[in-house]
This record gives sequence, structure tokens and C-alpha cells, in this order.
Amino acid sequence: MNNVTRINWFVLVYLTIWCWVDGFTTTAFALTTLVSFEALWSPFIHSKLAVKLFGADTMAMLQQKNVTGRHQ
Repeated sequence: MNNVTRINWFVLVYLTIWCWVDGFTTTAFALTTLVSFEALWSPFIHSKLAVKLFGADTMAMLQQKNVTGRHQ
């Protein structure tokens, strides 16, 4: 994980905690959902469940886009 990624994660987590503490529950819930989705996305695309749900071709395409960062 590079420094920019670490900083992005730190900011997201900090904002999420701050929103929960300060009472912005709608924003806090949205940020919590975003952080959870981002944290679980990488392990999910490499799982057998993802291949069963979406098929090997789709998952191979998603892994390729995840590695290259290109969107076609």
C-alpha cells in the first residue's frame, strides 16, 4: 500500500468516526458503507463466491481493470 492510499484510508476512517461522534448519522452511515465496501472489494473479487455468482469471464475482466486502472 503506497502513502497516498494510506492517507486516503486514514481520511475516510477519520471522517467516518467524526461524523458518528458529531451526530451526522446519515453521512456517517454513507461513509461507513463506503469504507466497508472498499475494504471488502479486493478480497471479494479474488474469491470463489464471486466466480460462482458472476462467472469466470466477468471476474477476470474486473481483476484486469482493478490491476490496470483502465475503464473501457
